[in-house]
Amino acid sequence: MYFDELYAPLRDMQDWQQIAFSAALCERIFPHYALYDSLSETNQVNIARTALDQVWKQLSLRGNMNADTQLTKIEAIVHSEEDESFGAGLAFDALVALMATLHCVDNASFEDAASVAHLSRESVAKFVELHADDELSDEQLIRHISTHELMVKELAFHADVITLLLSQPIAKASQIDQLKLVAIADGVSNIGISMSHG
Repeated sequence: MYFDELYAPLRDMQDWQQIAFSAALCERIFPHYALYDSLSETNQVNIARTALDQVWKQLSLRGNMNADTQLTKIEAIVHSEEDESFGAGLAFDALVALMATLHCVDNASFEDAASVAHLSRESVAKFVELHADDELSDEQLIRHISTHELMVKELAFHADVITLLLSQPIAKASQIDQLKLVAIADGVSNIGISMSHG
């Protein structure tokens, strides 16, 4: 299966590489939570932003975070799933990805990194499905999602991050900074959502 081949290198990565992979993908879907927080006026995005920034600082050897403390803070702001709107779903997934990333910091694992990858892919799949033709059969919908330009770009990003990390035997601040910059993508998420234009 394609996903098995794509993510196979994650299994043998060093702890910091698995964390960096998770952080990069988490960064790509972070705007989904940021926009939801702004529209719902809950004003808790800084808590999540601080937690993710702490991950990057530790990766670049500029700080040493307490992942458990940050995880507790994120768990406290996870909104109720009673809000079944599309935006709420994306925001919830972004926070779950952040929690998996924080768990990875505390105890790096292939499972957590793969979980973040799944949540990131799902945000694209949900978006594509939302805008798909209602007349498509289940099989056609699956094909439509898997071949859609956004999904192709998403998987290419995952592959690029894996390749980049495999080329780095040790964590270097400059390379971690570059990865973060690429992942932030000027604040535009993997489905084109940003704080500037939603």
